[in-house]
Amino acid sequence: MGFIKRAGLYCLRQRFKTIILFLVLTLISTFMLTGIAIRDAAKGATTDVRTAIGGKIILEIDKDGNMGSAQQYEWGTAYTYNGDQITQKIVDAIRKVDGVVDYNAEETAAYYGAGVNFNYLPTAYELSYTPYGESSSYTVTLSSEKCRAFQSGKYKLVDGRHITHDDKYTCLISKELADYNRLSVGDKIKMYSLDSDSIAEFKIVGIFDGTEGSSGNAYTVGDIPANLGYIDYAGWQDIFKDLGDVDFYQHLTIFVEDPVSIQNVYDKISALPELKGKTLKLTIDTDEYDVVSTPLESLQELVNTTIIIISVVSVAILTLLLTIWIRGRKKEIGILLSIGKSKANIILQIFTETFAVAIISFAAALPFSSLIAEKAGEFLVSRVTTGTAALDVQIDAVYLLPLYVIGILLITVSVIASAWTVVRSEPKDILTKMS
Repeated sequence: MGFIKRAGLYCLRQRFKTIILFLVLTLISTFMLTGIAIRDAAKGATTDVRTAIGGKIILEIDKDGNMGSAQQYEWGTAYTYNGDQITQKIVDAIRKVDGVVDYNAEETAAYYGAGVNFNYLPTAYELSYTPYGESSSYTVTLSSEKCRAFQSGKYKLVDGRHITHDDKYTCLISKELADYNRLSVGDKIKMYSLDSDSIAEFKIVGIFDGTEGSSGNAYTVGDIPANLGYIDYAGWQDIFKDLGDVDFYQHLTIFVEDPVSIQNVYDKISALPELKGKTLKLTIDTDEYDVVSTPLESLQELVNTTIIIISVVSVAILTLLLTIWIRGRKKEIGILLSIGKSKANIILQIFTETFAVAIISFAAALPFSSLIAEKAGEFLVSRVTTGTAALDVQIDAVYLLPLYVIGILLITVSVIASAWTVVRSEPKDILTKMS
């Protein structure tokens, strides 16, 4: 009689032991499946973060050692930067570099405009140093979607669209300011600039929120976040074109698709002929990616460690359980050895008995794992990532393959460890001890 048939008959005859083995293996495989699912979910979330956030390379003017002599004015002392600027020629060369997916220029408070046909949210002090009242500051940008406040989630677009590279004389305003003046997307607002002594008209292309409840005790309209907004670079350059050369950027954020390859992209940009000998600084910025990805990577390490611990504990439990049962089968093993069955044949029988039960246990673990995986993922995220990420933990049939591979290894180690103490003895020694 072959070892496979003997294994089947033993499982049927020893139903109580088979049920206990089934429960133990189901419990082990449930924990194992849950761990694998959470690890893969964390890995997938890390990949998504890499794609969504990407990496950043910052190109900016180098003021260190490139500031001119002090100039005295009636309101104080000023220094003029006499180094190189980031020109459109440089920007065009950078955007052609492989790995660069986008770029943005963002200058905070680069434009001050007083409302001509609209009013700012009022303050305790009404300052009127322009013919149209007090001015508020605007961030000048190529792409408002790539601005820090929107990237961090502080501001969120609630209507319309973002400012893009192709826009000219467009703006974003806060929902509070829009509601205060009954403005909507598509409306046009006029602003007076004291710096250029001119009135410019901007089309509202988007409205954002995130400024609510942050006015405080403001002294000027510029101290109220809801009064601050965004305008496009092309319009700003057109407004000040007669006052000097404004066809340049002082700060450029270069977006790289994958932060892992950011050093490679950095090296390519550094080698561009357009940057050689220029008084410009190039630095790598992965702070936003690190804030989110580091906890997720820590979670992966934690889960990997947990899987290893589960594997070791599983081997110990299985070995102990099988050792107790195999010691009760000394007579059976001795008879099999005495009639010519090899030790390998006996070990294969025990392995087959265990694995046959494991096949059913692993499949039965799927629904149990689905019930606890999501809750376990939420618990680990709350403990490790401090709310910086969420996991989409799903149990799928594809996880059965790695589970079976791991299961075969664990069962093999347990069976050999538990059976070896018996099968290493000679048949006559086993039967002598039994008698």
